[in-house]
Parts: sequence; C-alpha cells; structure tokens
Amino acid sequence: MPDGDFSTAQLARTLNSTTAHVICLLSQHLLDWSPPRFRRTQRTATRLEQWRTRYEQDHLTLQDIADREGTSLATVRLALLKNDVPLRPAGSYPGRPGRR
Repeated sequence: MPDGDFSTAQLARTLNSTTAHVICLLSQHLLDWSPPRFRRTQRTATRLEQWRTRYEQDHLTLQDIADREGTSLATVRLALLKNDVPLRPAGSYPGRPGRR
C-alpha cells in the first residue's frame, strides 16, 4: 500500500486496475486505517504496565524510560499520570540520595 492519503480510484490507477477490484482486495486484506498518532497511542497503552513496573519497582526515571523506549519524556509522564501512577519528586526515590 502506498503511504499517505489516497482514494480508491487513485489506488486503482496505480495498480492499473478497477475500483471494484481494489475494493474487493481491500475487503479481503484488512488494513489499519488509523492515523499515526492513534497507532502511537495504542502502542503506549500496551507498554504502560511495563513503564509502571520500571518506574515503581525498578526506580527508573521518566527520562530513562523514555530513552529506552525511544519516545519522549512527555509521553511517558502523561501516560503514567493518566493512569493514576503517583509521580515522585524529580531526582528522588527510596534509597537514592537527593539532588545537591
């Protein structure tokens, strides 16, 4: 499938076929029509429990989690906040010396 927005007619022209044939093919081979932002949101939801474990039990920082996941600090922070994970003050967790 081509990237970007396209119509059934455009796809039919690209494939040198008919719109009926394209519709038939698309009905047999389901595609994820979700916009990229929605797919990223779905991925975040599937990773949330792992992020929670890394944050609460492994005592990783939000930035450490973001770096390991290849995402932004804001994404990790917002996902945890939206799922009622209490965030600790920056630079602190039990057993770790505070910032100087």
